Amino acid sequence: MFLKFRAVKSALLSLSLLLLAVISTGCFTENDSDSSLSVNNIIDSRMAAGKIPGAIVGIWEAGYETQLISKGLADISTGRVASASDRFRIASNSKMFTAMALLILADEKRIGLDDKVSKYINDFPYTDQVSVRQLANHTSGYFNYTEDPAFTAAGASNMLRRWAPREMLEYIKNRPLNFTPGTNYSYSNTNYILMGIIIETVTGQKWEDYITARIINPLMLSETSYPKDASIAGSCLKGYNVEGAATVEIVVDPSMGWAAGGLVSTLNDMKKWLDALAAHTLISPKMFDEQMKCVTDPTSNGSYEYGFGVSRVWAKYIGHTGVIPGYNSAAYISRDGKQAIIVVCNNEEGGVATSIAFQIVKYLFK
Repeated sequence: MFLKFRAVKSALLSLSLLLLAVISTGCFTENDSDSSLSVNNIIDSRMAAGKIPGAIVGIWEAGYETQLISKGLADISTGRVASASDRFRIASNSKMFTAMALLILADEKRIGLDDKVSKYINDFPYTDQVSVRQLANHTSGYFNYTEDPAFTAAGASNMLRRWAPREMLEYIKNRPLNFTPGTNYSYSNTNYILMGIIIETVTGQKWEDYITARIINPLMLSETSYPKDASIAGSCLKGYNVEGAATVEIVVDPSMGWAAGGLVSTLNDMKKWLDALAAHTLISPKMFDEQMKCVTDPTSNGSYEYGFGVSRVWAKYIGHTGVIPGYNSAAYISRDGKQAIIVVCNNEEGGVATSIAFQIVKYLFK
């Protein structure tokens, strides 16, 4: 039975974790490289532990056959099994696209990465103290709007609501900065809402239109888009929350994530994206160097760093993770482009996809 009070409770939890991209390094112990494991065993065991209805996984290594793996159900109500071609919400992986758009604009001298945000947004607090780069690498100090209780309650009460970016910022505009900009690292979705607004201010286009024209179309990402409502076109993984014996389908409008987490894609398109990221296809070598200037998450024991919209793990793998109601995912590629992994789960249980991804990386590649 799908109980409404469970759905609201799960929505509140989901929204508090919305678009989470901070890797819990405690999941990546040396025990994860146990040689008795197999790829299927890793996926199956983590899915069982996390009560994941379905998962799709892509593994690429130069010189070896590509592995595209699907497990479990894409749609519980119909019994349709998951497919490696299914579409899904990529959540905070969208941040890589937003950041890339700003790097493209910087390459064209239309913005400066170290410009104060007030040059582009002059009606929001502290923009005269925060730089564009500090938004992108989460050193701005802005409070994370998805952790605001009032926003969480509003989102949970109507998950189909179409949000305007400025509406989300209203919830935290009166909060002080968490720290002096540039002195600490704290992941905040607020940063990427502001970055989306900068893109719109500079280009005169909607964020999604600029992303489509300058990234999605050039890379021929035909299955990647920003949906106009809560539906996902075509064959897709449906999103769920599993709490005890109750399984709740989660349908959410992507506008609550917008430039911080609103895109939909597929394994195939995300692999194209990772290839372009590693080869810095869309930006100059100089701008790629700027993208890779990282700060270290102080909670990660040095294993997790964040650059200009892209995280770096173990100094070798670059990419991102994402959590949005109903989904969690991880997408990473080695700096040389020879190894890549993408994992998607249709349960919002944060960290499961990341745990699967990096346990497989340790098993196969390290």
